[in-house]
Amino acid sequence: MELVAALGLTGVVLSLVSGPLAAGTPGPAEALARRIEQRHQRVADLTARFVQTYRSGLLSQELVERGVVSLKRPGRMLWEYREPEKKTFVSDGTTFYFYVPADHQVIVREQAGQRGIPALLLSGREDLLHDFDASLEPPPAPNVQRLRLTPKKADPEVERVFLDVDQADRIRAVRVRDAQGNESRFEFTDIRENVGLSDRIFHFEVPPGVEVVSG
Repeated sequence: MELVAALGLTGVVLSLVSGPLAAGTPGPAEALARRIEQRHQRVADLTARFVQTYRSGLLSQELVERGVVSLKRPGRMLWEYREPEKKTFVSDGTTFYFYVPADHQVIVREQAGQRGIPALLLSGREDLLHDFDASLEPPPAPNVQRLRLTPKKADPEVERVFLDVDQADRIRAVRVRDAQGNESRFEFTDIRENVGLSDRIFHFEVPPGVEVVSG
């Protein structure tokens, strides 16, 4: 997968800031968005298995990748891809590193791109209704609700975000679509919350002999 897809289509963009609550009585979609926020704000850290499916709008190609994600507030995340190719995406809360051992290269950047969407949604850092309009989609499965989020300001990287939420208001899947028709879906299983993750796992040491490139 191209670097833009790898970096750009993975936990609500990092530049979003909290805003005031919407006035008046919220509708069903807005109420669900608030419950999602409140639910995940009680989670200090979590781990989960993920399956990421990336579909190119231009080439009509699909790539499926699997791995394990670890998240810890504030802003720390570790995506360990294990299939079909090993690669690592890690943030210490400030700097992001993308490492593919086969390329002998580490790309360093100060923003996570859309990979921050599932991470930040899961960690409950966002005020969704400040930057997104919310609406409900038909349920994809029994006991699951689907929330559609549309940016209030045009964003070429985020045209739509769809969240699949279980009965406990826990996010089980995130689907991100951009203006070019590219789409990435993350499905999460074996979610474990508040496990006491060490800060050390979010610190990346550049391996000897590996080229460092600013992204």
